[in-house]
Amino acid sequence: MNKRVLIIAFAAFLGMVDAFYISIKRGQGPVPCHITHGCEEVLNSRFSEVVGIPISWLGLAFYLGVFSCAIFEVSGALRTQPLILGVASVAFLISLVLIGIQALVLHAYCEYCLLSAILVTTIFSLSVWSRFKAQGT
Repeated sequence: MNKRVLIIAFAAFLGMVDAFYISIKRGQGPVPCHITHGCEEVLNSRFSEVVGIPISWLGLAFYLGVFSCAIFEVSGALRTQPLILGVASVAFLISLVLIGIQALVLHAYCEYCLLSAILVTTIFSLSVWSRFKAQGT
């Protein structure tokens, strides 16, 4: 069993919890933000939605998809590592843009969003590493 895929599944599970929490708390009053104190500014900014869909719901869909793919991979039912690498690459680029927006435009940080960026980076890094290991590099 590939330990990297199990770690990817675990990171995706944590991401699902994080994204779901933000999704249900958003719009129901202040989101508790204990470390960065910028969650409200970030989660209520004009950058928090894409065509009316909250980014947290898109993140939840990403994490659910990666988690499902990782479970299929671990079980041996399907070979999904190339798919995980593809979606993780896109998510990593999106995370970079969103962190840039927090830093350069909003001048506020959301700890839940930063956690999500760390989880996406972990999934992306492990996917790249698995790809190179599979090629024998």
